[in-house]
Amino acid sequence: MKERVLTTNEKSFVQKAILESIRLDGRTLDEFRKLRISFGSEWGLVHVILGETRALARITCEVVEPKATRPNEGMLFLNVELGPMAAPHFDGGRQSDECVQLNRILERALKDSNCVDLESLCLVSEEKVWKLRVDVTVLNHEGNAIDCCSIAALTALAHFKRPDITVDGEDVIVHTIEEKDPLKVTLFHYPLCVSYAIFNQGKIAIADPTYLEERVAEARMVFGLNSYGELCGLHLGGTTLTSAELLLRTSAKASKRARLVVERIKAAIQKDAEDREKGRPVGFSEGIERNETTVHAQDRMQVRLKRFKLQIEGQERTDSDDGQDDEDEEEVEQEEMEATNDASADANDPSDDVMLVDDTDAVVEEVGETAAVLVPKSGANQWLTEEELAAAKEKTGKKRSKASLKRKKKSLLLKQGTSEMLLDDSSEEETVTLTSTDM
Repeated sequence: MKERVLTTNEKSFVQKAILESIRLDGRTLDEFRKLRISFGSEWGLVHVILGETRALARITCEVVEPKATRPNEGMLFLNVELGPMAAPHFDGGRQSDECVQLNRILERALKDSNCVDLESLCLVSEEKVWKLRVDVTVLNHEGNAIDCCSIAALTALAHFKRPDITVDGEDVIVHTIEEKDPLKVTLFHYPLCVSYAIFNQGKIAIADPTYLEERVAEARMVFGLNSYGELCGLHLGGTTLTSAELLLRTSAKASKRARLVVERIKAAIQKDAEDREKGRPVGFSEGIERNETTVHAQDRMQVRLKRFKLQIEGQERTDSDDGQDDEDEEEVEQEEMEATNDASADANDPSDDVMLVDDTDAVVEEVGETAAVLVPKSGANQWLTEEELAAAKEKTGKKRSKASLKRKKKSLLLKQGTSEMLLDDSSEEETVTLTSTDM
């Protein structure tokens, strides 16, 4: 499948917006997208989300013969897969030019910078060494895939632990995790890639470009930097020249960005190690439950709600249900009976206590014209204790009793033929957008 043709209107719109310091996703020119790091149940399995770009890194190791030129060093192999899962226009049968470019930039930043202690991977000189293979798969390509892949590969190397071995003469015995604790891979420094897109004939640089901005950009700069501010690699490509002043200014900003990301990686690895020591469940499925990994490409989704109308401040609600018939009354009574049965069933079922979450005090709903924004008050999600669960269950029961009273009043109002209604019971559906501001 061929890549979608970029129209002239799209190009001119993006270029004019960049000249006015405006980006399509609302970010500033120097602002990066949100970064999320989650770990799998195995060592060296990492899922990285940068905005809407996703990458999965996995490390495997095997015992092989060393190279004749370096008999006392192990080997490190990097591979990036960019297939149809990332974007429809990529071919799964062969590597595209962008995939080859990603491989070369990653090798220059991670392998050529000697960040991995290859001598520590030697088992028997000139006979057997460890070979580490880093496989990075781009799951969704929405721009700046090189930054996402470099973060995933570096985090996987820092998180990976190789099996311990015992050398008995010429034999090398590889122990399992149950027999001996695995060993970490020694890293001298943490190099990362930081990308910028160039506009306006080399005068404007924007950080962390999206897929559309990458296609419109005149050139691209990719810095390979570690947390010490040392330059491990530099890639310049495009159709325009970049001034020395812009290059130095962006390199200083990229150095700060690399330092912050390295701190984020170390904190994520430390948290994962603490969870494993305490026996807490780890993995991608548990990360989804803790809201660390989302299944949606965006932090917002559209839902269609029946019998729901947004009430806008300053405007009066118009009731369109003046002539309700007996069928509507039967539906209301049936809903009331179902709600009462559900409440009694929930009160008697202790298995629902685990899923009980009282989010009334934790979320504030700001209603707009066609959207409802959920603003968490407390920040990150927290597990509730048994006392808090009991208090939340009691509070939820009171709310259900109040809701049942409202339904009874509503049925009485319907029987009396009044037009004052608490809810709009029309069969119309309205689509609203729920947006989380702290994801």
